[in-house]
Amino acid sequence: MLHCRGVVLAALATALVACGGGDGGGYGTSPSTSPGSTSPGGSSPGSVATNSITIGDASFTPAIVNVTLGTTVTWQWNSCPDGAGGYSSCVAHNVTFDDGSGIASSTQTTGTFSRMFNAAGTYKYHCTIHGAGMNGSVVVK
Repeated sequence: MLHCRGVVLAALATALVACGGGDGGGYGTSPSTSPGSTSPGGSSPGSVATNSITIGDASFTPAIVNVTLGTTVTWQWNSCPDGAGGYSSCVAHNVTFDDGSGIASSTQTTGTFSRMFNAAGTYKYHCTIHGAGMNGSVVVK
C-alpha cells in the first residue's frame, strides 16, 4: 500500500511538470518584471531549476527553467514514440531564440542542442515549426 502511494505521488508530480505549458506568450529578452510574475524566491511560476529540457511531440518540458550564470542548458529530442506495428512516427522540432541573436538549433527529430548562458535575463525561445504555442524560457540569475 505504501509503495502504491509513492508511485501515485511520483506520477502526479510528473504530470504537473509535463502540464507546465508555455509562458503565456510574448517574446523578448528582458527579464519579466510585471507584478505577480514571480513566485517566492524570485522564480517564475511553474519554473524548475535544471539544465536539461526534453522536447516532446509539441512541448518543451519543463517550459521554464532557472539557471545560474555560466550554465549550459541542453535540449534533448524525445519526439519519436514507438508507434503501432513497430514503426516510429517522428515529429521534427527546433529551438529558436527570440532575442535577436540568431541562435537556433537545426530542425531535427533526435539528438541534442546546447547553449551556455553568460548574462542574466530571461531568454525566450520557440519551435518555428509549431509556432508560439510551443515555447519556453530560460531564466538566468
